[in-house]
Amino acid sequence: MSIRKRKNIRLPRPIYEEAGQVFSITICTANRQDIFHNHDLATQLIDTLGSDFIAERTDILAYCLMPDHIHLLIAPKSGNLIDIISAWKKFTGNLLRKSEFEGPFWQRGFYDHALRTEEDLAKTAEYMVMNPVRSGLVVDWEEYQFSWHKWM
Repeated sequence: MSIRKRKNIRLPRPIYEEAGQVFSITICTANRQDIFHNHDLATQLIDTLGSDFIAERTDILAYCLMPDHIHLLIAPKSGNLIDIISAWKKFTGNLLRKSEFEGPFWQRGFYDHALRTEEDLAKTAEYMVMNPVRSGLVVDWEEYQFSWHKWM
């Protein structure tokens, strides 16, 4: 019987340490639970993006929190983005467990894509904030309070 080795989906680690290298990141909740239909939990999570915990280490260019996942357009300022996101997931999981949420909060990993041009940034941000419209949560992206991008 052979043991399956987990496939490494990451770019070389030094890329995640390049200050200013922008990534599109998607982090899903454990078992794709619709945790963020809860307005209070969604607000708490969005508030952590402005906290010193992540704001000092990254530039956040856009975000969109959906009921079962979050999209981030983010670049490291210092440190390794993989480590920063992992620590943020642990931090938010602990914070939100205090709100009576039980069990695992986030899926084990996250999806990332390194963006290459300035044009990609604005298009990716627009795509992110349109996510609630495409999924039928709102008619106009500006109605959705849990999304933002710096080009708004």
